Parts: sequence; structure tokens; C-alpha cells
Amino acid sequence: MSAPTPTQIREAFTDYRNAWKDVYDEGEADMRAISPEGPWSAEDRAAREDAGRPCIHLDQINQYINQSIGNVRMNKRAVKVMPKGNGANDKDAGRRSSLIMGIEERSQAQPIYLYTFECMIERSFGFALLRTEYQEGATFDQDIWIKPVQNPGAVLISPYFKQPDASDIPEGFVVDRIPKRQFKDKYRDAKVTDFSGAMLGGDHVSDWITDRTVQIAEYWKIEHDQRTLLLVKMPDGSMETVFEDEFEGKRGKSGKFLKGRDGVTVVREREIQEPRVVQYVTNGIEILDEIPWAGRRIPIISCLGPERWVNQGGEAKRQLLSMVRFARDPQMLYDFLATQECELAGMVPKVAYRGAKGQFESDRETWEEINKVPHAFVEYDIVIDGAAGAALPPPERENFDAPFQEYEVAKDAAGRSIQASMGSSPLPTAAQRRSEKSGLALERIDDLESLGNFLFVDRYENSFLHNMGWQINDLITPVLDTQREVPVSLPDGKRDILHVVGKTSHPIDEQGVYEVRGVDGLKPVPEEHIHTGRGEFDVTISAGPSKQSERESQASFVDQLLENMPNLPPPGAPQAKVLALAIRMRPDLGPIGEQIADVFDPPDPNGLPPAAQAAIAQLQGQLTAAQTELEALHMDRAGRVLEQQTKKEIEAMKAQNSIVLQHLKNLVDLVKAELAAKSRSTDQIAEQDASLLEAQLGFHHDQLDRAHEAAHELAMRESAPVIPPGGAESQPAAQP
Repeated sequence: MSAPTPTQIREAFTDYRNAWKDVYDEGEADMRAISPEGPWSAEDRAAREDAGRPCIHLDQINQYINQSIGNVRMNKRAVKVMPKGNGANDKDAGRRSSLIMGIEERSQAQPIYLYTFECMIERSFGFALLRTEYQEGATFDQDIWIKPVQNPGAVLISPYFKQPDASDIPEGFVVDRIPKRQFKDKYRDAKVTDFSGAMLGGDHVSDWITDRTVQIAEYWKIEHDQRTLLLVKMPDGSMETVFEDEFEGKRGKSGKFLKGRDGVTVVREREIQEPRVVQYVTNGIEILDEIPWAGRRIPIISCLGPERWVNQGGEAKRQLLSMVRFARDPQMLYDFLATQECELAGMVPKVAYRGAKGQFESDRETWEEINKVPHAFVEYDIVIDGAAGAALPPPERENFDAPFQEYEVAKDAAGRSIQASMGSSPLPTAAQRRSEKSGLALERIDDLESLGNFLFVDRYENSFLHNMGWQINDLITPVLDTQREVPVSLPDGKRDILHVVGKTSHPIDEQGVYEVRGVDGLKPVPEEHIHTGRGEFDVTISAGPSKQSERESQASFVDQLLENMPNLPPPGAPQAKVLALAIRMRPDLGPIGEQIADVFDPPDPNGLPPAAQAAIAQLQGQLTAAQTELEALHMDRAGRVLEQQTKKEIEAMKAQNSIVLQHLKNLVDLVKAELAAKSRSTDQIAEQDASLLEAQLGFHHDQLDRAHEAAHELAMRESAPVIPPGGAESQPAAQP
């Protein structure tokens, strides 16, 4: 299909602008109602200011808008990927979810999402964009980024869509105005840079070119290529679908295709229109660039308010609603009543007393300060009316009863109309919350605050975020198609690195993926990896509490479990299963709740796949063997400890005996020295006695050593394991 011409692009832009004119005008009126100037038109405000009259704006709407934004901010939504087919599994779905969360974190997507939601509830439409950008350096690797649209009026999508999320738009514009000088510097290869002469005479060119600026537009368009889809039968009898231009065979005389060998035949064929997204960068006069897009949808993610169709002039027109739309008139009424009340207050007389001239002369000082200083009495001068000859009445206070109470009642009614039109209920005061004794009552108050505007949250969640998640998941396969390591975010808030392989680095074949190329050549694929070219997936949106409130709920729940630990049922009991079910029903606990629930209600091994059951049985066998070995080691260690203790006791006793023996030897030497001076006969008798004494001491020493050795053998026999009559093989196996 040929590229569109600049004239066709200008005509499409004009048609779309006219189709969305009423919606965009209503959106501007909504934004004016919540701006500091309020819902007053510029003409009314100028007329009042020129006449010196007040023009009051007391904002009542933004508090309810902030309340809705706060509810969404506290309960962040997450994109979850689900397996759909073609080899998809839960593990790859979880890893794709982590990839998407990593993309969102790097893009700082949460503020972008919230701003888009804010635009929807304020003016009925908001947008975000998806982009792919090359990584820094000499590489062909690209990353996926989420980009904001600060001015929703700069986006113009085709009005001919059917889906609530506008995901099926065939065309769309993202425009930007830049000075002519900047255009010349940025697009030096453009054919037209002076914008003069006959070029400016084309239809609707003035919408693009002004005296000082040039409008640059990203024109997104879905084009279609006609291709022939074949259903072929393989030699093994299986069926495969393949496009004719990718089929490697040739049509034979029989009308069948051969794919390098006999037995591959075509069963069916049909013509299809395959979509292809292209981005054209244009200034309305020429095409400045043409960029193919990797996804299957136009990456303009729309967040549109509730849709209404009305018949105007015999033609059905689309209306998009915002939270502000039906609150504009009550806000105008509120501001008008406040302005009237202000004017009424300005009519209050500034002079407190009124009297005839000359009645205040004698006590002038008292009359001048009577409105500031209390006095017991005040005197006035009597003045005679010359015509009637009678005294004029005394000075009197000006009575002015302004109906301020009636205005306050009217303003209160207007405020309730604002609340009703925005689906909001007034927040209870602190005293009212303290008077509520039931936690369920407080939860119902919170539910009423959010249900009134839930239709906007539903459009944000099931339209905008779902389309965003679908398109990011759709881009993962064609963009992350090379071997790389990508940072990911896990559901528990942790960060990790995931190894990615794709079709470019590892084509899918019958043998699967076993190796990746590293710095030192081929190496095994890491366990935590994902092949982005395998499987088909879909997405869903899950809502949950914020991380802070989730952690607070987890801490509070764990504290309750610890306090009631003695009363908790054993795992596997019926009460434990009910407790686990109740824990799983609490979304505020997050992944920690699932782990706690698994403790009370462990997964049934019989319900697991055969491979998982075999792995569990193997682990249980390894655990039993390890426990048996551990018990043997404990017994051996106990014997070694007892032996070491016995040796220490024997050595201590030997040391003690050595001291006693040495003492006795010293005593013998002393006796010998004393008898040396006596006669020879006496010496002989002494020597005989000393020898006898030494023999007796040696005998006692030997007896003591034998006693210690016998005690050691007895201790070793007591520490040895008892072997049953059947031998070691008859011992019962250690229980896990």
C-alpha cells in the first residue's frame, strides 16, 4: 500500500478536528470551571469588574476531584500477564509481568497513569504514549518507554472506533508547534523550509503553517498488506499455518505445495488483510519521515470518560462525560449566590446613627466614639423644626436586616447539588468517625465515597490500563528479540535481573534453547530466563493497596498471629484450611499472605504434576538420608566428646599422683640423709626399710593407673550405640 499524500493527511486532520470539536469545547469549559477564574465567562467577568461589582469564585469541585485521585493513588493497579496458548506457561507469564513492571518503573509510569486519569475526570479525555528507543552506545537493542501527554488537546484520534478503550483506531495524530527557525535547524533535509509562495495556497495549509510557527504531526496509520494464509499438513499428520510468501515450497501440477520433501501438502488457503502500523512525520506539506512500528495497534493509549450518544440535527454524535460536566451549573449557581451575598454585604450602611443637623454638637466627642467605646448615656441637642415649630425626633440607628441566612441556605443547596452531580458524599468529620463503633461502618463510608465515581475508575482500569498492558506485552516479542539482561520488578517490591533471549538470538526449534553466547563463548542458559518468542499471552488488571498500607496490614496481621500462636490449629487441620482460605481472601496482605496461607494449608502433592511429585519424592528421600547421617554424626560426636573428657580426667589424676609420688620421694631422701650419720648396721637397716617403702609406693601407683584405665573402658562401652540382635540393618529409618 502506498504512503498517504500530504493532502490526504491534511484532510484527515481537518475531519477529525471537526468531529471532536464539541467534545474538546466541552472539555475546555470543564477546565475553566475548576480553574482559579471559575465558571465565569470572560465577558461576564470583564463587565462586572468594569462596573466595580464583585465576581466571586468559591471552588467546591476540586476537593472531590482530589478525593477521587487520592483513592486511585492509594490503590495502584498492576498489569498481570496470563498464558493463552502456543506453549505459554505460568512461569513465562509471571516473568512477562515482571518485565512490564520493570518497564513501568523505569518510565516512572505511575505519575503518568494518574495524570491521564486526572485529565479524564477533569475534561473527559486523556492520553499516554508508547515509544521504543535505542539504548545508548553502538547497539541495535531497543527499550520500551511510557511517555506522558501533558496537553491532551495535542492528540487527535480517529472518531471511527468501536471499542470503549479506542484500541481499534485506524488513524491518529500527535501534534506539536515549533518556531520556524527551530524547524529549519531540526529538518535540514526538508524540501520546503521557507513556507512561501504557492505552497501556502493549498487547502487547510493555514491550519499547519502560521507566520511564526510550524505544526509538526506524528500521523499514525494502520495499513494492510494482502497475504495468502496456508494450512499445511506435515508428514507426521500435524497441521501448521504459514503465509504463502514465507513458504519454502513451490506449487506443483497437482496444486499442492512441497516443502523440500514429499508429504507436505496444503489443506486450505485464504486471503487476509494483515495490519501494519506506520508512523509518518509531516508538516502538512511533505512527509518528513516514515517509521514502521513493531506493535499491532497504534500506540496512542486513550483514557476516555463515560460515553453517551445523542441525536443532534438528525445525526448521532458522541459525547464524553467528565466528573466536572454536571457540576458546572451548580458551581456557577454557588458562585452567583456568593457574589450576590458579597454585594449585599456592601450595601450595609456605614453610618450607624442618623439625625438632624445640630443634634450632635454639644456631645460630639461621645457621638464620634459611640461605636467603639461603651457609654452609660449620651445626650443630643434638641432642634426645632422651623415650619412646624415642633422638636425633631432624636437621632436613631439605621436598621438594615440583610437576608444573609437565606443566602447561606441557598448556597448549601447548591453545594449539595455539586456533590450529587459528581457522585461524591461529604466526608465525615473526626467526631463522626469517633462515634462510629463498628469497623464495618467505617468501611461502608469509604465504599460510598468511591462507588459514586466508580464508572470513571472502571474506564481507567478496564480500558486505559488494559490497553496499555496489552500493547506493552505485544511489544515484548518484537522489541526484546535479542539476547540481553533486563532489570525487572517483582510483585513483592524487590528488583532482579532477568536474562532475555528471543527469536533473533535463539530461533525456536524442536530442541529448545540450551545455550547463550557470553564473553567466553557459549554457556548454559540461566535458570531465570525468558524466551520472548515463545507462547501467546493476554493481560488483566489487578488492583491492590499501596505498598505502605500493604506493609502496615502485613505487620498488624503478623502481630495478631504471634499473640495467638498457642491457639492456632496445626497445619492441615480443617480449622487451618479455613484460616488459610480467610488469609487468601485478604488482598491487603499481598504475596506475604499467600506464604502464610501455605503454612496452614500446604499444597497437596497429589494434585501436582508428575514431574513436581517426582521432585518432591526425591527431595524427601534426600532429606531422610541427610537426617540419618546427621544422627550418626551426632552419636559419633557424643562419643568423641566423652572420650576427650575421660582423657582430660585421667591426665588430671596422673598429674595429681605425680605430685604425691614426688612428695614421698622427697620424704625418703630426707630419711636417708638423717640415717647416714649412724652406724653401718643401722645404715643397712635403714636402706632395707627405704627400699621396702619404695616398693610399696610403686605398687600403689600401678594399682591407681589400672583403676583409671578400667574407668575409661567402662565409659567407652556406655557411649557406644546399642545394636539390636538383628544387626544394623534392622534399625528403624530416621523419620523426617
